[in-house]
Amino acid sequence: MQDKLIVIVPAYNEADSISQTITSLLAKRDPIKQLGLDLKVYVVNDGSRDETARLASEAGADRIISHRVNQGLGAAVRSGLSAARTDNASIVVKFDADLQHSPDDIAKVIDPIVKDEADVVYGHRFNQIKYKMPFVRRMGNIVFTRLMRWLTGWQLKDSQPGIFAVNRAYLQVFRLPGNYNYTQQILLDAYHKGMRFEHVSVSFEKRNTGKSFISLKYPFKVLPQLVSVIVGVRPMKIFAPIGLAFLGVAMLVFFYQVAQYFLGITPKPVVSVNLVLGSVFFGLQTLFFGLLAQLIIEQK
Repeated sequence: MQDKLIVIVPAYNEADSISQTITSLLAKRDPIKQLGLDLKVYVVNDGSRDETARLASEAGADRIISHRVNQGLGAAVRSGLSAARTDNASIVVKFDADLQHSPDDIAKVIDPIVKDEADVVYGHRFNQIKYKMPFVRRMGNIVFTRLMRWLTGWQLKDSQPGIFAVNRAYLQVFRLPGNYNYTQQILLDAYHKGMRFEHVSVSFEKRNTGKSFISLKYPFKVLPQLVSVIVGVRPMKIFAPIGLAFLGVAMLVFFYQVAQYFLGITPKPVVSVNLVLGSVFFGLQTLFFGLLAQLIIEQK
């Protein structure tokens, strides 16, 4: 029996493109079979109000996973990864429903995994992009790519492509709590779980159907979920700096006011007693909470 390569296609009101997307993906079955993999296509219908699910089924999708209401792209990716894990996939590729990426690039993104050189592979669009990306998306990608590069130490060039691949090792342990920014969540989650990462150059076409989920609201949805990912895998990364910051404030105020007392400026050693004690207690409580969370995670 061949190993399974499951391509998950999140789709929300993609009736205009879903049939062509499924047909194009299924056309890659024979080339993928030469790599020893049996290609399956799973569509995650994220509460679409049009004929996306019906058209995907008619086009030959191997499985349709439907959300009753629209939950967000991150939730759709999570459902697809969970279904692929249940069905014992060896490799999973996430592919956009709008054909901005090429099905030909599936072989590229799985190549480092097939060669056992990576656990997570992201497409890098900017060597082969076919149109001028809108300013908001371009700036957002630059900001979040630099942020992810700083948080992971990986040489990231593109932190939010529409095509990526993961192997069974990551599939068994992934955690994707947020319903939106799946790309950054996966990067952080994989990094903190000791996974290997690679980039491969992929093509990227202009969107002709559907609507992009990127907007000015995107950063405000992304940042809380990134914190949630870090808390879930390395809580001390969040709680330790906060706790130490409050302890630092307490020490600075304490020593500053003691110095003022010895200089005769203030009538007593510590004037802001409530501030100092409150900062100490909050700082220690935060550190202990982080330690407790870390111990709980390590016992899983």
